[in-house]
Amino acid sequence: MNQNKRTNTARGTFCAILSLTVSFCSGQQLSIPSDNPLVTRLDSLVDQSAQRYFQDKKAVGLSIGIVQKGTIHFYNYGESKAGTNQLPNIHTIYEIGSATKSFTGILLGQAILDKKIRLEDDIRHYLKGSYPNLSYKGVPIRIRDLTNHTSRITRIFPNMWQRPAYDSLNPLRDYNRQLLYEGLHQMKMDTLPGKIYSYSNMAVALLGIILEDTYQQDYFALVSNKILTPLQMKDTRIDITSLPTSRIAWPHNEQRQVVPLWDISKLPAMGALRSSTADMVKFINANNKETSPAIALSHNVTFGTEKEGMGLNWFIHSTPDGYKVLEHSGGTGGSRSSLECFPQLNSGFVILTNSLANRNNLERELAVIVVGVAKPIIGTL
Repeated sequence: MNQNKRTNTARGTFCAILSLTVSFCSGQQLSIPSDNPLVTRLDSLVDQSAQRYFQDKKAVGLSIGIVQKGTIHFYNYGESKAGTNQLPNIHTIYEIGSATKSFTGILLGQAILDKKIRLEDDIRHYLKGSYPNLSYKGVPIRIRDLTNHTSRITRIFPNMWQRPAYDSLNPLRDYNRQLLYEGLHQMKMDTLPGKIYSYSNMAVALLGIILEDTYQQDYFALVSNKILTPLQMKDTRIDITSLPTSRIAWPHNEQRQVVPLWDISKLPAMGALRSSTADMVKFINANNKETSPAIALSHNVTFGTEKEGMGLNWFIHSTPDGYKVLEHSGGTGGSRSSLECFPQLNSGFVILTNSLANRNNLERELAVIVVGVAKPIIGTL
């Protein structure tokens, strides 16, 4: 569930434009199975980027959902499982990893509106037992700090990999509340919370526990009741055991071998959701339109600025033209996801993959395409 703060947006945009320019000049393409109709200019631009993505030999499957000025487009490439020749589709279920955290942020927004939680609350108000170590020089960790990654809580506690049941192919399986609490007791604060960004899966896992205890409901029930059902996101789930295997984008390692789906069901808030492009474009539209007060609240900056900051589990940026960007990405043992919303443009995109192929250039290029920056460049070629 890796997520790093995005590098300078302007530099990324320039690199994407340069990459597009080089590709259009070379005209080289790979032969990758796809449902891209190659009819419109958008189809062609997406195909150019997808073909470049598949130059990475680790690539297996790729599903893209694009919202451009409110209009939805879908593109699928490769295979849902290597060697099957089965093309993924808009309802194929992928692991989305840490993109789950954006849903957790919206749940927190709802809890704040319901006056069940306050951003400035000391997190120890929601924990049983004594945690004197969860403060530094008398300054406690607040709920705000959990959601914007400034809590100083360790990214992953050592007791995850030190336990006898640890499985490197499924590292969070059976890692539960009790182990998380033990990790909290053992950690030591090294500086004031709320001051320095440092990404933490454990912090968001703890936030999920606090939300579950506050509402006396499990995480997926909360997500279903407050987000999935209102948005009619019928593909999004944690448990996929009832699905036929053909519905699943099986994760792959660097050798394109199938590896286990990660089981994060005991601490789901940090990355347990699985979803499809059909559902995730609904999520993009809901965030662009701020269809609920909780969604709108999750977009408020709690650390940094609108140009480079954090909301409630949303990374917030600004394009060179000043447009707001809301984003989160995710990674598990053999899957990757990227989600970007451009509310002022009523646009955005989601990338879902079932391999470890590098998608960074694809992210940057799709951002250029979606916001229209590539148009004058392409017109000059």
